[in-house]
Amino acid sequence: MIEIREIDKDNCFDVCELTGNKDGIGTIFEDFLCCNAISLTESKFYPECKPKALYSNDTLIGFFMYKQFSPEDTEVEVCRFMIDHKYLGKGYGRQSFAAILEFFKSNGIKTVNIMIDDDNIIAKKLYTSFGFTFTGKILKEELYYQLNL
Repeated sequence: MIEIREIDKDNCFDVCELTGNKDGIGTIFEDFLCCNAISLTESKFYPECKPKALYSNDTLIGFFMYKQFSPEDTEVEVCRFMIDHKYLGKGYGRQSFAAILEFFKSNGIKTVNIMIDDDNIIAKKLYTSFGFTFTGKILKEELYYQLNL
Protein backbone atom coordinates (compact mmCIF):
# COMPACT_ATOMS: atom_id res chain seq x y z
CA MET A 1 0.00 0.00 0.00
CA ILE A 2 1.29 3.43 -0.95
CA GLU A 3 1.21 6.19 1.64
CA ILE A 4 1.56 9.90 0.91
CA ARG A 5 3.43 11.82 3.59
CA GLU A 6 4.52 15.36 4.25
CA ILE A 7 8.18 16.20 3.83
CA ASP A 8 9.73 17.45 7.04
CA LYS A 9 13.08 17.68 8.83
CA ASP A 10 13.07 13.92 9.42
CA ASN A 11 12.81 12.86 5.78
CA CYS A 12 13.89 15.84 3.65
CA PHE A 13 17.47 14.65 3.13
CA ASP A 14 16.27 11.16 2.23
CA VAL A 15 13.87 12.67 -0.32
CA CYS A 16 16.76 14.68 -1.80
CA GLU A 17 18.81 11.50 -2.23
CA LEU A 18 16.15 9.79 -4.35
CA THR A 19 17.09 9.57 -8.01
CA GLY A 20 15.55 8.14 -11.12
CA ASN A 21 18.99 7.75 -12.69
CA LYS A 22 19.59 4.06 -13.34
CA ASP A 23 23.16 4.26 -12.00
CA GLY A 24 21.85 5.59 -8.68
CA ILE A 25 23.93 8.74 -8.89
CA GLY A 26 21.84 11.85 -8.37
CA THR A 27 22.28 14.80 -10.70
CA ILE A 28 20.75 18.27 -10.68
CA PHE A 29 18.90 17.58 -13.93
CA GLU A 30 17.84 14.03 -14.64
CA ASP A 31 16.39 12.69 -17.89
CA PHE A 32 13.00 14.39 -17.73
CA LEU A 33 12.96 16.35 -14.47
CA CYS A 34 15.15 18.15 -11.98
CA CYS A 35 16.38 16.66 -8.72
CA ASN A 36 14.14 16.69 -5.67
CA ALA A 37 16.36 19.21 -3.85
CA ILE A 38 15.51 21.79 -6.51
CA SER A 39 11.82 20.91 -6.23
CA LEU A 40 11.91 21.34 -2.44
CA THR A 41 13.70 24.66 -2.84
CA GLU A 42 11.13 25.77 -5.40
CA SER A 43 8.34 24.93 -2.94
CA LYS A 44 9.82 27.31 -0.37
CA PHE A 45 9.65 30.26 -2.79
CA TYR A 46 6.39 29.35 -4.55
CA PRO A 47 3.67 28.48 -2.00
CA GLU A 48 1.47 26.94 -4.70
CA CYS A 49 4.03 24.09 -4.98
CA LYS A 50 3.14 21.22 -2.64
CA PRO A 51 5.85 18.52 -2.32
CA LYS A 52 5.00 15.07 -0.93
CA ALA A 53 6.88 11.85 -0.20
CA LEU A 54 5.72 8.42 -1.35
CA TYR A 55 6.15 5.43 0.96
CA SER A 56 5.50 1.73 0.63
CA ASN A 57 5.49 -0.21 3.91
CA ASP A 58 7.42 2.58 5.66
CA THR A 59 10.07 2.66 2.92
CA LEU A 60 10.57 5.91 1.02
CA ILE A 61 10.18 5.05 -2.67
CA GLY A 62 9.37 8.29 -4.44
CA PHE A 63 8.36 11.91 -4.58
CA PHE A 64 5.80 14.13 -6.25
CA MET A 65 4.92 17.79 -6.25
CA TYR A 66 1.81 19.52 -7.45
CA LYS A 67 0.66 23.10 -7.84
CA GLN A 68 -2.53 24.37 -6.27
CA PHE A 69 -2.89 28.12 -6.24
CA SER A 70 -5.49 28.30 -3.46
CA PRO A 71 -7.03 25.72 -1.11
CA GLU A 72 -10.39 26.28 -2.81
CA ASP A 73 -9.06 25.36 -6.27
CA THR A 74 -10.44 22.11 -7.62
CA GLU A 75 -7.77 21.95 -10.32
CA VAL A 76 -4.12 21.00 -9.77
CA GLU A 77 -1.04 20.46 -11.89
CA VAL A 78 1.34 17.60 -11.14
CA CYS A 79 4.72 19.14 -11.88
CA ARG A 80 7.00 16.39 -10.52
CA PHE A 81 6.59 12.65 -10.10
CA MET A 82 9.41 10.20 -9.65
CA ILE A 83 10.19 6.78 -8.26
CA ASP A 84 13.68 6.02 -6.94
CA HIS A 85 15.89 3.93 -9.23
CA LYS A 86 15.82 1.00 -6.77
CA TYR A 87 12.07 0.63 -7.23
CA LEU A 88 11.68 1.22 -10.97
CA GLY A 89 10.06 -1.55 -13.00
CA LYS A 90 8.35 -3.10 -9.96
CA GLY A 91 4.90 -1.55 -10.29
CA TYR A 92 5.48 1.23 -7.76
CA GLY A 93 4.97 3.95 -10.36
CA ARG A 94 1.47 2.76 -11.23
CA GLN A 95 0.55 2.10 -7.58
CA SER A 96 1.91 5.47 -6.51
CA PHE A 97 0.14 7.40 -9.23
CA ALA A 98 -3.14 5.67 -8.38
CA ALA A 99 -2.61 6.74 -4.74
CA ILE A 100 -1.90 10.31 -5.88
CA LEU A 101 -5.16 10.43 -7.84
CA GLU A 102 -7.05 9.05 -4.81
CA PHE A 103 -5.37 11.70 -2.64
CA PHE A 104 -6.61 14.39 -5.02
CA LYS A 105 -10.15 12.96 -5.14
CA SER A 106 -10.35 12.80 -1.35
CA ASN A 107 -9.27 16.45 -1.20
CA GLY A 108 -11.99 17.67 -3.56
CA ILE A 109 -9.86 17.98 -6.69
CA LYS A 110 -11.85 17.63 -9.91
CA THR A 111 -9.21 18.21 -12.60
CA VAL A 112 -5.57 17.12 -12.79
CA ASN A 113 -3.16 18.56 -15.34
CA ILE A 114 0.27 17.24 -16.20
CA MET A 115 2.95 18.22 -18.70
CA ILE A 116 4.81 15.42 -20.46
CA ASP A 117 7.97 15.66 -22.55
CA ASP A 118 7.07 14.14 -25.91
CA ASP A 119 10.13 11.87 -25.70
CA ASN A 120 9.08 10.43 -22.32
CA ILE A 121 7.30 7.39 -23.72
CA ILE A 122 7.07 5.60 -20.35
CA ALA A 123 5.38 8.56 -18.63
CA LYS A 124 3.02 9.12 -21.54
CA LYS A 125 1.98 5.45 -21.44
CA LEU A 126 1.43 5.57 -17.66
CA TYR A 127 -0.63 8.76 -17.62
CA THR A 128 -2.78 7.88 -20.63
CA SER A 129 -3.52 4.50 -19.04
CA PHE A 130 -5.18 6.44 -16.20
CA GLY A 131 -7.30 8.38 -18.71
CA PHE A 132 -5.25 11.55 -19.25
CA THR A 133 -5.81 13.06 -22.68
CA PHE A 134 -3.76 15.54 -24.68
CA THR A 135 -5.31 19.03 -24.53
CA GLY A 136 -3.57 20.33 -27.67
CA LYS A 137 -1.50 22.78 -25.65
CA ILE A 138 2.30 22.66 -25.95
CA LEU A 139 4.68 24.77 -23.86
CA LYS A 140 8.48 24.55 -24.02
CA GLU A 141 8.36 21.17 -25.80
CA GLU A 142 6.04 19.73 -23.15
CA LEU A 143 2.58 18.47 -23.98
CA TYR A 144 -0.32 19.29 -21.66
CA TYR A 145 -2.51 16.38 -20.61
CA GLN A 146 -5.63 16.54 -18.46
CA LEU A 147 -7.81 14.18 -16.44
CA ASN A 148 -11.22 14.93 -14.99
CA LEU A 149 -11.73 12.96 -11.78
